[in-house]
Amino acid sequence: MQEFRKITFNFPEEEYIYLKMTCAKKKVKMKDFLTQAIIRCIEDCEDEWDRESLKEAKGEIKEKGTIPWEEMEKDLGWDKL
Repeated sequence: MQEFRKITFNFPEEEYIYLKMTCAKKKVKMKDFLTQAIIRCIEDCEDEWDRESLKEAKGEIKEKGTIPWEEMEKDLGWDKL
């Protein structure tokens, strides 16, 4: 069973009505909508960091020439996954 943590934060009042309308139109609970939105944002950040790591690694390859895959994994921190 998945464990949860409670998060409380202030939301801009003028945007709150749009949040409520969006949830009503989608027929979803606000907590479910916000949970999914936050998870998507986290995934987008991780994708961006991966792209930046890959871009950096490509730059290093251009400077060094070809490097072994194991070294690239280590440089990117992928060996710890």
